[in-house]
Amino acid sequence: MAMATEAQIWSRDERLAVLRRCLLFSDWPEARLVELAAIARAEFYPRGAEVFARDPERREAFVIASGEIEISRGSAAGKKFVLGINGPPEILAIVRLLDDPPIHYEYRAYEDSVLLHLPTRDLTAILDADPILWRGIALLMCARHGDSLRLLNDHNLGSLDQRMAATLVGLARMHGISGGKGTELGLRLPQEQLGAMLGVTRQSVNKLLRAFEEGGLIAIDYNRITIRDPAALDAIAARDG
Repeated sequence: MAMATEAQIWSRDERLAVLRRCLLFSDWPEARLVELAAIARAEFYPRGAEVFARDPERREAFVIASGEIEISRGSAAGKKFVLGINGPPEILAIVRLLDDPPIHYEYRAYEDSVLLHLPTRDLTAILDADPILWRGIALLMCARHGDSLRLLNDHNLGSLDQRMAATLVGLARMHGISGGKGTELGLRLPQEQLGAMLGVTRQSVNKLLRAFEEGGLIAIDYNRITIRDPAALDAIAARDG
């Protein structure tokens, strides 16, 4: 099925196809998926566009249909921390199901992207009509809480080479494209971006990437990185101290 673009109207079948690929909804009954597709709204975001720019507290979750979304926070002093870069078919902003005001993470299109927006009021009504479906929400929230704790632990206790190795392994798992020379990270990854993800300067990132490259762990070509020795990166990421 051809994927709709920003210039097209998304059909119900196209919305259903995206929702079926999303792990959270993959085992939902067909009737509930049809209801979900009925409330979903497709929106196109050009590279660099902020998702909730006009309404930072909008009560919507969204599924990435195509493209990449960067999640970040910034300080009043202008410092930026990138929490992650997610691609299809991830669901994001699910925390907006909660009544409390959402934490103001910034969601921004890292590449041209199409998102399926799900108003949380309507999503809650579907979940309440079939309460067992809340189990998937609970498990997803627990998993993401665990990811946040690991990130906090790595940021506070892990060495820079451990954190870099873990970041590259995680990006390869989500965005990797296998080839004859290794696993290429299927997204642009400037050193400034890696620095924002690790909370360090571009110079520190450059020095460590070059060391990894000299050790045969990765290959670098402009803003592209190819993982050459994933086992070695795994070993560095898992190292104590």
